[in-house]
Amino acid sequence: MEELLQVRVSVASTKLESVIETPAIVSRYNRVDLEKLGITTLREMFNFIPGVIVQDSLGGWASVQIRGIDENFNQKVLFLLDGVPYHQPSHSIIPMEGVPWESISHVEVIRGPGAVFYGTQASGGVFNVITRKNTENSSASLKVGSNNLIESSGYFNKKLSDKSSIYVAAEYRTEDGYTATYNEVFPDIGLITDDVERYLERQSALLRYNNNGLILQLQAFSDITVGINDAYTNENTLQPLLLDTKGQLIHIEDSWNTDSSQITVFADYNNYTLNIQLNNLFAPNVHALATKDNNGKDDYRFRYGGNIAYNFNESLDIVAGIEQETRSRDFYRIYFLDDQSSPLVTLLEEGKVDEFSAYTQLEYSYQSWRFLVGGRYTDNDISGQETTPRAAIVYKIDEYQSLKALYSTGFNSPNPTQTSINLAGDVEGNEDLTAEVVKTFDIAYSYSRANTLFVANIYSLEANDFIQKRFSESIGAISFFNEGNFKRKGAELDFQMVSQDSKLFVNLAYQKEGNKEITSDTAAFNTPRLTISIGASTELWNNHSIGGNISYIGERHNIDGYSLVNLNYTATISDFDLFVVVRNIFDQEILNPDISTQNSTLVAQGEKGVNAQLGVRFHF
Repeated sequence: MEELLQVRVSVASTKLESVIETPAIVSRYNRVDLEKLGITTLREMFNFIPGVIVQDSLGGWASVQIRGIDENFNQKVLFLLDGVPYHQPSHSIIPMEGVPWESISHVEVIRGPGAVFYGTQASGGVFNVITRKNTENSSASLKVGSNNLIESSGYFNKKLSDKSSIYVAAEYRTEDGYTATYNEVFPDIGLITDDVERYLERQSALLRYNNNGLILQLQAFSDITVGINDAYTNENTLQPLLLDTKGQLIHIEDSWNTDSSQITVFADYNNYTLNIQLNNLFAPNVHALATKDNNGKDDYRFRYGGNIAYNFNESLDIVAGIEQETRSRDFYRIYFLDDQSSPLVTLLEEGKVDEFSAYTQLEYSYQSWRFLVGGRYTDNDISGQETTPRAAIVYKIDEYQSLKALYSTGFNSPNPTQTSINLAGDVEGNEDLTAEVVKTFDIAYSYSRANTLFVANIYSLEANDFIQKRFSESIGAISFFNEGNFKRKGAELDFQMVSQDSKLFVNLAYQKEGNKEITSDTAAFNTPRLTISIGASTELWNNHSIGGNISYIGERHNIDGYSLVNLNYTATISDFDLFVVVRNIFDQEILNPDISTQNSTLVAQGEKGVNAQLGVRFHF
């Protein structure tokens, strides 16, 4: 009954804290809870969080929007795996399909740049996927479903000694996908009516070893998705685009504790590359491949650093840390698919960017008050130097309630695609780009007692030199510009309640500028004014449960709002769970704005029709 009172989050601090104490706007949801609502993928977990929309893009990958802030390749969202940054160095793609489902414990999301511990790519928000660490419960699952879905996923753990343990997880998923039927007017082409088959295949593995304060984590994944190419050979047929991404992450850290301090050092290496197959690019049946040289071996991020958290007394704490990161990219070129002996076009030259960061945060507590001030200094080879401050006041009304006033800033360096890509007449980078800065101010009320958690907040957001992508008449191509200086206001609500047999989740997000055409804030037109998510589950008898969720996304981009409804039934028999999920039961048409450019009039289609999944899970 006191489950929610014990919930802790780590994404906004160096230590575990309750939701009412943490100095940021954070939502946390457990995988097993959302699974009972009919949610079956990581992207659906994030999509359930207030202020967050994860949707299909025209190109085929998952596009993430937080508080109306987004970018074609998700350059404005920081993805963490167990607190470790993980993104592709040249395009900033994040591994939304790269974590085995059975390995996930819960997700934590900061809405807005709410911590000084994270640097580039955290201007919109921070996603942290926390994997399971328990050594008592291993599991394996198998799912089959509509569109020839097959998914197998497993998680295994073993305690090696009193201080050491090992965790292993793996997953394989394939599905034919859905048929997206387009009937739209494409730029320079005209009206096209055609179908595209949205195929998906992914596989991933995770290994984690703990020994006292030492952590070694290895992760690898690959996924293939299908979207639409923006190059066409005739006026009658859409050309599929096949995106193939691969990533590997190696992370090692060690920490030492004393009565008053904790010291942590770390290093991680993240190799992450992508290939894009461009069908019928030059002529019918003449296909091309945009790929990195040497199979992307030089597409990596290498980061190392450390931090110290010191407790002076019961009232005063300080955290300080430094990081050094190198982001390397190889030549990115287009070849004929059948003959890759010599490149047709060089899209990106090889190169490296070094970024040094230092941060500090001071906390002082006095009676019911907690004061926090901190900042992060960033020195990037290309985008220069920037200091981004953070401040917070948390007032605990009593043991169960708090009021918060939060100010935070995010610094986001342009990536190499935005500054240096070169495909004349199609898309060209802008070497004059500078870093963007997003500032947010939140006022929040939090309540957590026994079986109830309630968080309500209002916010004001200001973006300076915001990087936007649009067609440029002067160069006759799409390019990138620091032309977004705008303000947004909004409100969010997050409510969770549990009883002995049932759970209820309700959240909503309101954005005042949503679905408006604003010259300085072109992304506002692609942002819904209102989103709502409601989910509930209840136990029936001893071994059965039923649950469901409804998510509403309001009008935007001349697209009507729509509601998605999913249902789940689970039966537990000894160590087995049998479950049935029916998704989009009212057969809603899912349409999303195309954000490949901020002035695009196109619409991307999401998963189509009613679909079902049947699965079994074995606990051992």
